[in-house]
Amino acid sequence: MTSRIGLPAALLLLSACVSTATAPSSPSGSPAAATTEPLATAATSPAATASPALAGQVTAFEVLTELVGWVGLREGPAATLAKTTDGGRTWRRVGTTPVGGITSLDELRFVDERRGFALAFNEQATPRKGSVLGTDDGGVTWTERLVVGAPAGMPGPSPLRDLVAVDDRHAWVVITTGPCDPAGCVTELRATVDAGVTWSTSYRPSGAVVGTAAFSDISRGWLTESLAVRNGQDLLATSDGGRSWQTSLAVDKLRPSEAFVGVSGPTPRDVWALSFDTASCTSDGCERYALRASHDGGVTWTTTHPLDANSAWWRKEGCGGFLGRPVFVDSAHGLIPMGQGAGGLSPENPGGLLVTDDGGNSFRCVRVTPEKSSIEIRFANAKVGWAIAFTIDNKRSGYRTADGGATWQQLTLPGR
Repeated sequence: MTSRIGLPAALLLLSACVSTATAPSSPSGSPAAATTEPLATAATSPAATASPALAGQVTAFEVLTELVGWVGLREGPAATLAKTTDGGRTWRRVGTTPVGGITSLDELRFVDERRGFALAFNEQATPRKGSVLGTDDGGVTWTERLVVGAPAGMPGPSPLRDLVAVDDRHAWVVITTGPCDPAGCVTELRATVDAGVTWSTSYRPSGAVVGTAAFSDISRGWLTESLAVRNGQDLLATSDGGRSWQTSLAVDKLRPSEAFVGVSGPTPRDVWALSFDTASCTSDGCERYALRASHDGGVTWTTTHPLDANSAWWRKEGCGGFLGRPVFVDSAHGLIPMGQGAGGLSPENPGGLLVTDDGGNSFRCVRVTPEKSSIEIRFANAKVGWAIAFTIDNKRSGYRTADGGATWQQLTLPGR
């Protein structure tokens, strides 16, 4: 199971919708049958080059081993999948045509070289359509496993986000189902235990919106929800794969203005939650973050860095910007990417990574690229990971690590 981090979702959720409509909380829902029509698919050394047949913009990536990985490319109005088997030195197109009916591949989750899932988006459909795709042949062909139309009034492009897959059968995805009103949109967490043939509602909050979800295996998982009826957020936990959820960290333990950035659980027992004080955020950035850790699966929590503590734990020379979702790869090693933006000790806002080797007690700044960039990372294991750097003018560059993020080397990407 790989781990991924992007731009701080909590910051997006603040401007997204939180519905006050009452929706019943349900540990399980009526299974939704998936469609089965297959869809056809369309740091290296300085000398390494990408295939000239590949073009377009990188929209998603996945790393499986030190040598094997994939990227999704948007080529005009269509999506293409490319694969490397030599650590990014060379790339080849998977399949011979673009993925049918898809304008972009937004997330990739491979569990081995043949089996995986993807989040796809078709902006040309009416209404806009998001889908979970599945493959059993390494991405040569894809089958629609779940299709969701964007509800009327939904902000943002796709109704699907935050895909988690722990093996070839068990996966979860956050869905904006609607209805939407000026106060926000109804969301829920869907789950599959049969590779996407059927889906059920794992959790649908009432008067709240699902934030982020993380699973360490088929049983243990966590999710955050932001509350509209009363300010604040809850962190929930499950030990049965999402059939039932219990409060793990209650809203009354947090400040009313505190919101979660993300949760990371690399093992069933070890989990970290990063939050920030929305009241500390201005156009110049956010200045107060808190990090909590649990080593019993979320039954009890320790505040490693309080919200009001000296911000020196995350304000490091050379790194600047908003903190993103934490990615812990084992019980000791973790990373927090910084999105390009105000905040930190480096006012030029270069981005970067905060890296810990002691379970989050202390962090150091690691620069992935000299360019001012927002960083997105995925790890195949505790040592091997990839990073994509996004500049403000939407340029992408790739990097790889084989030492848990301590050092990074250039990774030649296809496309741009």
